[in-house]
Amino acid sequence: KQARWSIFRNGEDMVSGAHHNLLRPETVESLMVLFRKTGDPIFREWGWEIFQAFERHCKTNDGYAGLKDVRLARPQQDDTMQSFFLAETLKYLYLLFDDTSHIAMDEWVFNTEAHPIKIFKRDHSFVN
Repeated sequence: KQARWSIFRNGEDMVSGAHHNLLRPETVESLMVLFRKTGDPIFREWGWEIFQAFERHCKTNDGYAGLKDVRLARPQQDDTMQSFFLAETLKYLYLLFDDTSHIAMDEWVFNTEAHPIKIFKRDHSFVN
């Protein structure tokens, strides 16, 4: 049997080997950063595949829902759309396909909620 580990409330938050999809942003955030730093189109291709999977498996009449078990050919939705899906996941997907000069990564940094924050120069003026 595969070992499972948890770091928070007895495995309720983070579990190795979990099979659900909560529509979290970390993967598409990484793809956006990697594409913007390397220009390698594979990161956009992978992002497009993820977006198509969201459309195919997670879209509902009223929004999107997470999946209980992604290993199934027809996964059951969990009837919950987390706020971070709209606030972060879709924002990073948009930025992955947006013009890379829009919110340029040498002028902006993203906080943990995916809000862009302008980088200051050492003299405390905004980067122009």
